[in-house]
Amino acid sequence: MNSTINLKIYGDDDEVIAEFETKRLRWGVVEDCIDLQEQLSGKSDKDKIISMRKLVQMVFPKLTDEQIRLADVNDIKLCFFQIVNMVKKIEGAEGKKE
Repeated sequence: MNSTINLKIYGDDDEVIAEFETKRLRWGVVEDCIDLQEQLSGKSDKDKIISMRKLVQMVFPKLTDEQIRLADVNDIKLCFFQIVNMVKKIEGAEGKKE
């Protein structure tokens, strides 16, 4: 898998105080992502945002609740969509093999 998933955490002066990065997507995260896609249909925005946070924290288990609160909203969205796109590629590859 060549794609990199990353997330920066910012301090009070917008300085980067932590950075998370991985090139690996664990199989359990793939399963959870697919489950979330199915469960979120018709759910509230709050439920969707909480699910986004949970999914990002599954990819980066050392990412604390406090740290994720300091992340830029656009960085969180980008990170989330990087994960979803990787899962879609896996789903597409699996569908082609059948």
